[in-house]
Amino acid sequence: MDHKSILLATDLSARCDRPLDRALMLAKEWRSKLVLLHVMDPGLANDSATNIRDIELKIADELPKTKVDVEILVKFGDIAATIVETAKTKKCDLIVTGVARYNSIGDMILGSPVDQMIRNASAPVLVVKRRPKRAYKNILIATDFSDCSLQALNAAAELFPDPRLHLVHAYHEPYSAWLSSDQVAQDVKSEEQTALTRFLAKRAISDAVFDRVNGSIEKGDLGAVLFRKIAATKSDLVVLGTHGRGALSRAALGSNAQQVLGWVEQDVLMVRERK
Repeated sequence: MDHKSILLATDLSARCDRPLDRALMLAKEWRSKLVLLHVMDPGLANDSATNIRDIELKIADELPKTKVDVEILVKFGDIAATIVETAKTKKCDLIVTGVARYNSIGDMILGSPVDQMIRNASAPVLVVKRRPKRAYKNILIATDFSDCSLQALNAAAELFPDPRLHLVHAYHEPYSAWLSSDQVAQDVKSEEQTALTRFLAKRAISDAVFDRVNGSIEKGDLGAVLFRKIAATKSDLVVLGTHGRGALSRAALGSNAQQVLGWVEQDVLMVRERK
């Protein structure tokens, strides 16, 4: 892939060190430009004590030494909207950010700006949670066989051309509380396996991507399935498509977003469906 540039959205807090380290690592690996964006409260725009140039120089002074081409931008405005618009203007093909904050028991709270970014950005959003030690080696991609999850697979494969891709579909047996039949279970599993085979046979999946994919179906809730597959595949990046159908859609954007992103210790790549 001919990578253009990466946008790092940062509030300059200590928790943004990990996204910064990952963004620098990716920019160096891809030989691409890194746009470091800090968005400020628009109410401070007319404050005489606020000098954008001074803030930019301070950020530059605190950056670790690197050979990466870094462009520092400080803007006033709505956080999510400014990030999305800057990524579009700068033609960035990846937005990197960190977790918003943690509650008292350590669960991640996604936060409105990050949630809005995921909903509106045309570029994939990488939520960095771990301090990077190396490039990603194994990537776990959740699929519900929708066009959205197809785009998520292709986006992950394009952004990260070397890691092994582990594609997993979580499914339920309908009426399992009332019907207890080995034949029903076998039929449902067979249907889901056929659906996976048809999904991977789609023309939108290139031969190169197909050769990297290890596809599987797993019975159970999405969260439980992801937990097991992350451990089994030793994945260090989890990929979710947004605006899919069924459980994946709810996990990516909705009532379960904080729950799924909260317990996943790995970095998470969110890919929004393009119409």
